[in-house]
Amino acid sequence: MKIECTIDGKNIVLNVNSNKPLSLILTDELESGPSLSSCNNESHGSCMVLVNEEVVLASLVPAFRLRGAKITTFTAYQKSRFWHDLERAYEDTGSHPCPNCYASKSLIFESLLQGVGKVDLSQDSEEQTEEQNIVREVRLNSCPCLDAHEIIDIYKVAATYRKRRRGVRRY
Repeated sequence: MKIECTIDGKNIVLNVNSNKPLSLILTDELESGPSLSSCNNESHGSCMVLVNEEVVLASLVPAFRLRGAKITTFTAYQKSRFWHDLERAYEDTGSHPCPNCYASKSLIFESLLQGVGKVDLSQDSEEQTEEQNIVREVRLNSCPCLDAHEIIDIYKVAATYRKRRRGVRRY
């Protein structure tokens, strides 16, 4: 099957089996193995990538779903201007995901940050629900290296940086 998509900013035409998972496409076809962790280790959820700005498990996305998609691996994300918001949040809070899940949890945070305007962590009655949703999303990667308070702190700090970034207009 011929599939056109964008991977890490490059337009690609793939000739692959329509059911081949994205994780294998990235490792076999594009030699992106080092940038993509495997779910075969003790931390399920390590094969996260962004597909059209939404975090997904690359091992569960078949090739036929990639037609016209924009795929971003952690390696490409680290080169983006948005990476610095999250990197600063890790430093400011003193909390970091462990090396086994660093890439995937960072991409989950980024996916959440893409919707900062929709997530409001102000002191209202919905705060508990929003915080629970954030924690649940980050725990798509089952590694227990961050507790719920650390996840919320990282998100809030990164969201503040992101809001500032969006407030700056470039002419």
